[in-house]
Amino acid sequence: FVSATVGFLNSIRVFIMNATIRLLSLMSFVVVAVMTVTGPLLPIIASDFSVLVGQAGIVVTAFAVPYGLAQLFCGPLGDRIGKLRVIAFSVLLSVVFVVACGLSESLGQLTIFRFFSGLFMAGTIPLAMAYIADEVPYDRRQLVIGRYINGIIWGNIAGATLGGIAVQYFEWRQVFFFLGILCSVIGVILWTRCTTERVIDTPQTVKQVLRLYTKLFAEVAPRTAMIAVTAEGFLLFGAMAYFGAYLRQNFGLDYDIVGLTLAFYGIGGLAYVASVKWVVPRLGERKMVVAGGGIVGCSYFALSATPVWWFCLPIFLFAGFGFYLIHNTMQTRATEISLESRGATMSLWAFMLFFGQGCGVLVFGKIIDNYGYNMVFTSAGLGMIILGLWFQNRIRILEENC
Repeated sequence: FVSATVGFLNSIRVFIMNATIRLLSLMSFVVVAVMTVTGPLLPIIASDFSVLVGQAGIVVTAFAVPYGLAQLFCGPLGDRIGKLRVIAFSVLLSVVFVVACGLSESLGQLTIFRFFSGLFMAGTIPLAMAYIADEVPYDRRQLVIGRYINGIIWGNIAGATLGGIAVQYFEWRQVFFFLGILCSVIGVILWTRCTTERVIDTPQTVKQVLRLYTKLFAEVAPRTAMIAVTAEGFLLFGAMAYFGAYLRQNFGLDYDIVGLTLAFYGIGGLAYVASVKWVVPRLGERKMVVAGGGIVGCSYFALSATPVWWFCLPIFLFAGFGFYLIHNTMQTRATEISLESRGATMSLWAFMLFFGQGCGVLVFGKIIDNYGYNMVFTSAGLGMIILGLWFQNRIRILEENC
């Protein structure tokens, strides 16, 4: 009887946990859609506000940098008062600024509202990863995270397609109103689930948090993970911000076709999710990062040389698949860096990712305005191949030190 009771209670706990993870995946869908929707909008934003596309790219950086910076505070807060509570509060606070993006009357105003959108959405995806790591053993974590990132992938697809379709058939500002409504609904639902999380109050002063971050950079394994994800953010996300502008400028595509073409990047991610049960045990982490970096790199090379736009469809599909091969391995490994302060550690990891992205968008924007898109895609592709090979050799260090 006791054994049956324990088994029944464990089944209920697993059901609740799985439902919460699905809800977090839905939250990630909305956050990533808000994050990525400006990609296909850059040409029309640049036209509306009479600036170059590279200059309009500031709206991408304006979201990424505060999103990353605020991680340094959201992570420790999640460790202390509960990760789900911080996630729900972050989503609800962001609603006002997401809607305000659609009311912007200048590039400066849009940049400011994107800044605060990123700032208040910071306590979401990294803390969701940390929550999963708290609940799921490492030997199953890559597979569970693989299912969780369905929301992230669909968010990427939605950001691309919504941006393109909105520009083609509606006013580009209306997409922000729609996303603001979704944020409010998801935030309310998440708030009702906060009581399901087991929270151990671990007070952390600012000094203690800074000591933790300093310790992470001082140790070889955490420092390796941080360097790798910063490079990935710079090379991959920095170049990715200009995919929509590239398709529009080089091939003269309508905005809806641009959005649908960019959606193939997300379809590549869905292919990864569908195959993750096969890929992880057969390839292992080291081969996954090499394959991922190589596939992304070759896809970027092909993108810089493609003669017709429809070649971009398979290119983006392979790039999306390769991205999740390397990225999901990096983030799963990062969940093991610090078991005691997982929220703070994952937030620092996310900070480094978006710091790299913010720098990449600015640098690649300058290169595009002066030398064109091919220079960006070629250099980013070469960098991703090198990153995959380098991180493969460093995984051994992470295995020995984590």
